[in-house]
Amino acid sequence: MLLSVLAYMIHVDLWMGGTALALFLPQLVFVPLMQGAINRRTGARVQIIRRLSVSVVEATSGDDARDQTADGRIDRVFELNMGIFRFKFTMNFLMNLGTQFQIIATLLVGGWLVYTDQLEIGGVVAFISGIGRFTDPWGDLVNYFRDVNITQVKFRLMSVAVNQQAQGHAPDKPSPTTAVDCPRR
Repeated sequence: MLLSVLAYMIHVDLWMGGTALALFLPQLVFVPLMQGAINRRTGARVQIIRRLSVSVVEATSGDDARDQTADGRIDRVFELNMGIFRFKFTMNFLMNLGTQFQIIATLLVGGWLVYTDQLEIGGVVAFISGIGRFTDPWGDLVNYFRDVNITQVKFRLMSVAVNQQAQGHAPDKPSPTTAVDCPRR
């Protein structure tokens, strides 16, 4: 769907299609970068929740040190959740901003082409419609890959925990190769 809409836009007018594509390309850069940051935070959150659940199961009443550690872990999970939401909403904002820039560029370039009799007004309307049709599948694709990536992170952490349990290691102590690097903000 994305490719067919893009091909149609380029077929209608090469300059307007190129402009729309040029304003779309930054999304191909920042979406994977932001998704990687979301994945790192998700992995760290799952590991912390796993450690927290183990400490709750092994808890003895009146253990102040464990309670302070648990409180710190809960605060850290909250921070990670807020970081995940910030990245998700920022990514959605930037994608919407890119779409609006595409519409503005279509109106500017298309208006100029109509003014110089190189394009009919129907071409501008078709472009704006094409941008709307281009945005919906792109958003669906980003949401799909976001869900797939988060599920992969959770599966990988679960797989590591099961393997550690099978080898006789405590699953609440991840090996150095599975630790997720997620700096505090």
